[in-house]
Amino acid sequence: MKPFEDSQTWPSADHVDQEEGPARTDCGSAGIGPGACGLYAAIGKVNLRAAFESAITMQERGTFGAGVLLRGIYPKRPDHYAFHVLYRNRATAKTIEPVFTDEKIGMRHFGEMEPLVTPEAYRKYDLPEMRRYFLSAPSVDYMMRKKHTSVKDEYVRAVVEEYNRRYMGDSRIFSSGKNVGVFLTAMELNETIEAFDLYQYEKKPLTAIMIHMRWPTKIVSSGVWWGAHPISFLNSAIIHNGDLSSSASNRQGLEAADVQRMVGTDSEAILLELDDLVRKRNLDYQQVEWVMCRKFPDELNNIDAAGRDEYQKLVNNPILARYKMSGPSSFVSIIGAKIIAGRDRDGLRQLWMGRSDDQKTVIWGSEEKVIYQSAWIAKKKFKAINCEPGRLVAFELGDDGSITDTFGDTLKQKRESIPI
Repeated sequence: MKPFEDSQTWPSADHVDQEEGPARTDCGSAGIGPGACGLYAAIGKVNLRAAFESAITMQERGTFGAGVLLRGIYPKRPDHYAFHVLYRNRATAKTIEPVFTDEKIGMRHFGEMEPLVTPEAYRKYDLPEMRRYFLSAPSVDYMMRKKHTSVKDEYVRAVVEEYNRRYMGDSRIFSSGKNVGVFLTAMELNETIEAFDLYQYEKKPLTAIMIHMRWPTKIVSSGVWWGAHPISFLNSAIIHNGDLSSSASNRQGLEAADVQRMVGTDSEAILLELDDLVRKRNLDYQQVEWVMCRKFPDELNNIDAAGRDEYQKLVNNPILARYKMSGPSSFVSIIGAKIIAGRDRDGLRQLWMGRSDDQKTVIWGSEEKVIYQSAWIAKKKFKAINCEPGRLVAFELGDDGSITDTFGDTLKQKRESIPI
């Protein structure tokens, strides 16, 4: 392994020769059309074909822009961080890639660089350069000296944040977890599936699928490629339908909590807040729900005195008071092994959830029809319900795809099974 180098020696994108080959540029904010997000997620015993064919029926909601997350696609490299990296064009990639291949990033590189997109897709579509690298964290001594942590995930997250800030507008690590991968394009879902040849993963032991269609409503100056969903870091990710009116408050809360943003959208804020509440502050799901989905006065009156005191303490915390999620929104998130989904306080966005009768699969969608479609294709029976406004539902997802009930699931008591 080559010695790790200080970040000051990382290549600068300013020296890219723009004359070398045609540039594959992204689409700017002016290209965003009207519409709502098409959102689909499945956990447990999942069916890739059912997911894709069901999600595609919502394409008209999202106009352009699509992303897919697949958990379980690299079973032979479970201990390596799979970095999916986007470069603005091939010339930019030539300059910046030594950060990974020459290990300037401070992580061990295994194997060779692997293209993410098929060669045919580059000839057919206007795409940025996208490549994959398998990396591992260095020694504990090195991590302590460089990032003051002995925890591998914390070190890798810091490395990803530094890279994405340094190369914003030229390159971005948009997927960095273990045995998980995110795939993004500026196109429709069917074209995204084709460009990455995603059906190649159909026989893999998948345990989670996330699909999102449409550009984000809050984007950064570098263009929509940098804010497309699923937004992901390590083994955490989110897909979000809506537009937070609380985005300024959420941003201020994250800044006060010293939580670094890498994308800058309101959707990323939800993911970072959930990560802060669950992973760093170790709050339980009820407490997380109280922070993000505030109670109406009549609801608060139905909580016992001890619960009201705990609720008031949380929502009046100077930082957590800024985490309130308001405005039309629904989301599904993965925080490590925790799956958390929710809907805005006023019910302005729908979020349908279906659970199979064998209890092995849970599906979410922007529309009820995707539950029916998935049930039909997978030849399974499901119960379905529109999630309650202002409430969270959460599950624990094992590495083998096993689902453990944790919080807010009411499907066992409501609705009959959907016939196939």
